[in-house]
Amino acid sequence: MSSFFKKALGVFVEFDEETKNVNPQVILQPQIAKNEPFITPKSSLNNGEIEKFEQHFDQLFNKANLPGPDYFEFWKMMETLEVHIPDEKSRIAAVFASLSIQGLSKEKLLDSASHYKTIIEKDKNEFENAVADKSKIEIDSRNKTITDLEKKMAENVALVQNLNKEIADSQAKMTTLKSEITEAEQKIINNKGNYNLACDAMLNKLSQDIIKIQSTI
Repeated sequence: MSSFFKKALGVFVEFDEETKNVNPQVILQPQIAKNEPFITPKSSLNNGEIEKFEQHFDQLFNKANLPGPDYFEFWKMMETLEVHIPDEKSRIAAVFASLSIQGLSKEKLLDSASHYKTIIEKDKNEFENAVADKSKIEIDSRNKTITDLEKKMAENVALVQNLNKEIADSQAKMTTLKSEITEAEQKIINNKGNYNLACDAMLNKLSQDIIKIQSTI
């Protein structure tokens, strides 16, 4: 990892020089939007991620590099001389003195630094827009599916409740009907029995009357 990129990352993370791993250092706490689920953001980078972002920002700086010596060349030389001139203030003075011979002024150094800052800010905005688009595709669509499923589930629950009520009502009505059938059957049997008794008595009377009439008259 270049010391240029390492110094930039140093604001957010600390480095283990022996294992070359990046350990989280609690310095900045990202703000969480009101309605966003609380998801702890990743606070450390592995070597592969560090290399990927280093290449990304190196490409940005190289692509945006202005003609002649500027902030980018200034910091490249700062990296080169770090081993030889450990004191940063002395190194800044030495590098600036060397590049000023090639036409670098303090004004150009500051202007070009602002230029690269603008490039990074633009890249950040583009990245955030890309993240928003990806979120819309991969998260919003899933949230919509969840909402649709919840709505469907609520409808099914209501449907099941209605079906259960219909089943309970049907069972109650069946019980009533069965009771009414038993009562009706009993009435029919009773009426039939009573009729047969009355009918038999009437037939018996008529038979006896016929016999009496035949024998008397």
